Amino acid sequence: MKKWLDEVDMTIFGGAAMIYLALFIFIISVPQTAEAAISNTLNFTLNRLGWIYLLSFSLIFIFLMLLAASRHGNLKLGQENEKPAYSFASWIGMLYGAGLGVGLVFFGTYEPMAHFFNPPFGEGQTVEAAETAMRITFFHWGLHPWAMYTATGLAMAYFQHCRGLPGRVSSAFEPMLTREGLNGRTAKIIDIFAMVAILCGVATSIGFAGTQFSAGLHSQYGFQQSTLLVAFSILAIGVLATISALKGVSKGIKIVSDGNMFVVIALIIFVLLAGPTMVQFNTLFETLGSYINRFPAMSFFLDANGAVAAKVGYNWVGGWSVMYFAWWVAFAPFVGGFLADISRGRTIREFILACVFVPAILCFIWFTCFGGSPIHMSLTGSVATSADMANNSTDSLFIFLRTLPWSDLSIFVAMILILTLIVTSVNSATYVMGVMSSGAKTAEPSLGLRAFWGAFMAVNALLFLWVGGMQTLRNSSMVGALPFMIIVLLMLVNMLKSIKMETGDTRRLMS
Repeated sequence: MKKWLDEVDMTIFGGAAMIYLALFIFIISVPQTAEAAISNTLNFTLNRLGWIYLLSFSLIFIFLMLLAASRHGNLKLGQENEKPAYSFASWIGMLYGAGLGVGLVFFGTYEPMAHFFNPPFGEGQTVEAAETAMRITFFHWGLHPWAMYTATGLAMAYFQHCRGLPGRVSSAFEPMLTREGLNGRTAKIIDIFAMVAILCGVATSIGFAGTQFSAGLHSQYGFQQSTLLVAFSILAIGVLATISALKGVSKGIKIVSDGNMFVVIALIIFVLLAGPTMVQFNTLFETLGSYINRFPAMSFFLDANGAVAAKVGYNWVGGWSVMYFAWWVAFAPFVGGFLADISRGRTIREFILACVFVPAILCFIWFTCFGGSPIHMSLTGSVATSADMANNSTDSLFIFLRTLPWSDLSIFVAMILILTLIVTSVNSATYVMGVMSSGAKTAEPSLGLRAFWGAFMAVNALLFLWVGGMQTLRNSSMVGALPFMIIVLLMLVNMLKSIKMETGDTRRLMS
């Protein structure tokens, strides 16, 4: 116990614990007041400040592309002759599983179908609605989220591998705070804020994964749907994540991530062959063209005159696009930290291009198969359960798979994928939480500390499920997204300043 306490920075650990405990007590003590206060704050940022999210994401994407194209793209994140620690396939698998993970399975069928039935433009359940639904889904899960993760991870990787600093968010503020200042109050406040965001976000993801897994147990195997079944699913996730954490990054996470990629590819191939194969290929390329063509317009669309809101009956931009952007920012601390750790030996150009484009392409293929296929089936009238897919987020994937041959096997594989994807995300988070909570005392958190954080997040998911505060917890993580987005922008400014100082270049970086 003493050895474990010696490893922990009590200021960072204690600060994060007190803030998180205060949030938990607030939610369980006055749940209705807490839900109203947090929801009102979130709605204000989504409805009034959405333009800040869209502008920031676009600026970050442009910055990354310019940096990758510049001469500084050759800068290696590590020693000059250092080779990457992981193969390209394993590297992509780990960042893919940590970055989006179970969200793909949860929304893969539901979101395209939801937009197809109730599109922001035109009539639903038409060919035009099908094209709109796929393009919007590509936008929400494509280059923008991966640009945010890449920006956070690149800044942390640069200061960790090139400047020899701990893998903390605050390390990216060395030019602003000085190296001595990284042990000061401001730096620790930044890390505390990042840790609370990670705790809220990952606990919420565990809860949603448990909900979907239990829905599969209910619909496929006849288990009675109940809170107890969801709790059992969350407990299983916590146990698996803890076991994997004890294996370390090179064994536990790498093995699970490699398995994830194998299962993802296997499911994609299955749906390609069992579903409307040529339609899926045509949908992928047609939607890619539409997405690229309308990328600038979608990146800045805010429904200024309220036409879309009047059509659908609510603030569609705030409820979909801006909410997604806030969600990606909320997850950026742990995804970025994990990307930084596994990317030693990569160049800045390789890091940017691989982290932004490769996972986005995989997402496009996934949504084409699991979203485009049921949309086509609905258009041709070959399925009678289309509305159920659009109205039931937890069961939509399973409903779709039942329309295909060998559904018993494919649903079983999909449920295994839900478990392994959330385990990968939890493991990634436990590593980053271990590094941050230990301050600058250790560059590699002990397996015991990582296992503690894995169990802690699973227990918190159970507690919030018990008090009925899972949605409130999710909203809490997104409330903190706006200030953390400012932190990400400052991280990039500091990284740019440090690169210019290190190379002795006083000219413009992109010259």
